[in-house]
Amino acid sequence: MNSRRRNLRWTDIDMAELDLEKLVLHFSQSNKAEGKSPKTIAWYGDMLKDYIGYLERINRQKVLANLDIELVREFTVHEQGRGLSPYTVQGKVRSPKAFSSWLFNEGYTSENILLTLKVPKAPINLIEPLTGQEIDKLIIYQNPLTTIGSRNIAIFILLLDSGLRVSELCGLRFDDAHIEEGYLKVFGKGSKERIVPIGALSQKMLWRYVFHFRPEPIIPSDNYLFLTLDGKPLVVNAVKLILNRWGKNAGVPRLHAHLCRHTYATNFLCHNCGDVFRLQQILGHTTLEMVRKYVHFASTQALMNGRTASPVDYMGIKKLRGYKIDRMLKNNGH
Repeated sequence: MNSRRRNLRWTDIDMAELDLEKLVLHFSQSNKAEGKSPKTIAWYGDMLKDYIGYLERINRQKVLANLDIELVREFTVHEQGRGLSPYTVQGKVRSPKAFSSWLFNEGYTSENILLTLKVPKAPINLIEPLTGQEIDKLIIYQNPLTTIGSRNIAIFILLLDSGLRVSELCGLRFDDAHIEEGYLKVFGKGSKERIVPIGALSQKMLWRYVFHFRPEPIIPSDNYLFLTLDGKPLVVNAVKLILNRWGKNAGVPRLHAHLCRHTYATNFLCHNCGDVFRLQQILGHTTLEMVRKYVHFASTQALMNGRTASPVDYMGIKKLRGYKIDRMLKNNGH
């Protein structure tokens, strides 16, 4: 009996019977090789595990043949029925779509199986930016003449003035903060570098912290801009906790890091600091999809804060002007 195995070709593999869990693992490794952030890779993996778990619950095999557009639609309806937020359900669909594109590009499928699958719509919730009064409350609560107060105010003003993500703020190294020149060199998602401008007030708060209060890093190689009292790097969860407690104690309980990013983006557009393409570049978004949400926020803010020009007022409709009843109402104080 010939025990030698034949030289298997790619075309000999039964793709339809490939294990989905192994393919997801391969997908994760590919994303890692492409430089995607660990958080993004984990997010894709978690979303796809949910789909595989759904296949198990309905007694379907966890194989590539069951990455099917109708099954994904059934899965979507099932997840919507669980009362999940529309944004979470969107993620449950976006992840299999990205996986499907990868499978096609890698040659596992002859077509992009989920190409025509529509992502369910989610409502655009208006997120009001922080008001001047709220910002004043938060600033007054901190003592700027202490290490903690000076650092926290510098962090808060910088978030409002740059739109940085908390992970980007914590990863900001001292040498990448070009305070005098008015810009930061930021490493965002996917290790992409970008330049973020900062204004005079941010420069002032950063100089105060750096010159008078910033401790020396306990490990010289950990030369990050923002440090704990004992010179250790400030981590993401610590900043989130600082802002959460600060907001509650100062009477602004809705404060959180991403609200600072919303506030920056909305005010950037409201005060004509640049166009949407410039905003996209500063925020580090790869597409304009997220920036469009800020345009919506800014437009709504403008409607609430100012008088909007009326198209009818500019049409010159004369027939409705000058009626006697209008003069009577005007004379009677109406």
